[in-house]
Amino acid sequence: MKILALVALLACGAFAAGGPQCQAPNGGGLQPILEEFISMSPIQKILELLFTSMTSDPETQAVMEYLSSFEFHQILIMFQNRPEFKSLLDFACNDLYIDVAYYFNVLAFIFGFPEARAHPRVIARGGGFHGLLREILDLIPLDDLKALWDEKLATDCCVQLTFKKMNSDEFRSIVNALKGNDAYIDMNEHLRGLGVDVDLIIDTINRIFH
Repeated sequence: MKILALVALLACGAFAAGGPQCQAPNGGGLQPILEEFISMSPIQKILELLFTSMTSDPETQAVMEYLSSFEFHQILIMFQNRPEFKSLLDFACNDLYIDVAYYFNVLAFIFGFPEARAHPRVIARGGGFHGLLREILDLIPLDDLKALWDEKLATDCCVQLTFKKMNSDEFRSIVNALKGNDAYIDMNEHLRGLGVDVDLIIDTINRIFH
């Protein structure tokens, strides 16, 4: 269920001014956990893998071309205009204290890096998008992230409240409505057809947050 909050990252608007908004009242909650997650991960190595794959691996190039295509853009617009999606954004900001729009645009900037395809010294790699995903996940300290999440869940009242709300009937209803949306289903099926291991992504996220 929690993967839908991350899918929302693929359909949001412009950069939030001055960094992420939607802060928890006590300065805790999910926002600082995400910042710690990022600081614990080898971002530079991940970007090097991503850029190399974008310039040399046909399967990864096909995925990136789809993500930047008019077809995908139209799906995002349809998804973004759904009232269920807007409910998810409001719930994420006001109840979960996470600014999904800001983080989407960080990812969009990375994935849309214009010089990556023209880098003259990049070393070709194969393995497809699934291989790239596996290499990236191998670089991320998942056990450490899981331990950090468990620590915050035990000590931070805002994280405890957030976890409770993420398992509430209200949030489950919003997520189920989005899962049944035609735009989301089409996007999911197309990504699977391009070799994106959606199940691996979901399983990895569940490994941290369960």
